[in-house]
Amino acid sequence: MDTKTISLKQVRALAKTWLVSAGMDARGSDVLADLVTMSERDGPRSHGLRMLPFYKQSFECGYANPAAKPTAERMAPGVLRGDGDNGYFQIAMEAARPQLIDMARDQGIAGFTCANCHHLAALRFDTMALADEGLVAIAMVNALKLIVPHGGDKPIFGTNPMSFACPRDGADPIVWDQSSSVVALMDIKMAAAEGHMLEVYGGLDADGNVTKDPKAITETLSLLPFAEHKGTGIAMMVEILCAALAGGTLSMDTDEKDALGALNIKPGVTVIAIDPAKWGNPGFLAQVTRVADEITAMPGARVPGDGRQVKRAKAERDGVTVSAVLLKDLGFDG
Repeated sequence: MDTKTISLKQVRALAKTWLVSAGMDARGSDVLADLVTMSERDGPRSHGLRMLPFYKQSFECGYANPAAKPTAERMAPGVLRGDGDNGYFQIAMEAARPQLIDMARDQGIAGFTCANCHHLAALRFDTMALADEGLVAIAMVNALKLIVPHGGDKPIFGTNPMSFACPRDGADPIVWDQSSSVVALMDIKMAAAEGHMLEVYGGLDADGNVTKDPKAITETLSLLPFAEHKGTGIAMMVEILCAALAGGTLSMDTDEKDALGALNIKPGVTVIAIDPAKWGNPGFLAQVTRVADEITAMPGARVPGDGRQVKRAKAERDGVTVSAVLLKDLGFDG
């Protein structure tokens, strides 16, 4: 596969140009361009430049609002409820983050739910900013139905990802995210586009057999949950804490999405922020550090999410390698 190496500055400029051309206003295009750039920098690449056509399509078909003005209402001392004005969640999150941080520091724990929004980016960036402020953060979002419950034969749940972030002494925060499926849909699509098999059985083929063939899985859109019944339980938990709690669209309700050919449903998103300073253990960070140090002391082991630090350093130093076909499709002429 032909590739080209470009700088992170070029990635962001390309993303910004695409988003503005799709009708986004200055604020929203800045938020999403930053997300695309951070995804190319830290991974997963599947949520970087490859996502631009999907963002653009969602605006052009009228499914998403490119100039959203989200709002938030405080429902209780520790509960903030958002309305994304049919824009992307991260724009609502950026606006609500200062209030959520203040609430968490005041109450010890606070939650932000948001409906009437969209979410296509990596979830880790929704928690990372809170950990940078010294808070423990948990975030989750339900998604378009793709996961077949263990023992079932048709998708019910979305890939329903979740993310966790935690501050630590003397190092970047611990930040990880994962989907409830064995493999994320965009990683399957990327493998199909690049012409290679998955490393694990990721879904079902047309005959209902498990397969590593990404093209077969993109045809059935039937993904396997991780760890069989355990992943099914996590996917259901996310569905309840997001769609049901926030008032978003259930993963299996796709009429509007199907009518407009969009990639996502309008989900619910829930973010929980915890201030460890209010929970009475002055040794919190020391204990986090002990656990992390014990992991890194083992050859071949690493703290979940820390692989991004190596990717980040390399990307900031050398740029990122991108498919030449993708860059051509995006109109890159640098």
